[in-house]
Amino acid sequence: MKALFFLYFAMLFVALLAAMPLATLSASARWPASPVFELVDRNKDGVIDRAEARAVPGLAEKFESVDASRDGKLDRVEFARIGS
Repeated sequence: MKALFFLYFAMLFVALLAAMPLATLSASARWPASPVFELVDRNKDGVIDRAEARAVPGLAEKFESVDASRDGKLDRVEFARIGS
């Protein structure tokens, strides 16, 4: 009985270890780290609007092409595409 109990928890531990890199990858894909984004997002609402973009040289000109959702705001993912 103890062996079965140990085997169960060992398998659970291995499954959790295997899932950790997947959770890390999916989190980083959703919210890419960008300290520059934090600086440009002056009002800290989580998006960069056109007024904030005008404060950064060259960003206002690229705004339309980077705004994939066409909502007049750049989220973190759209902002990360500027360099590519």
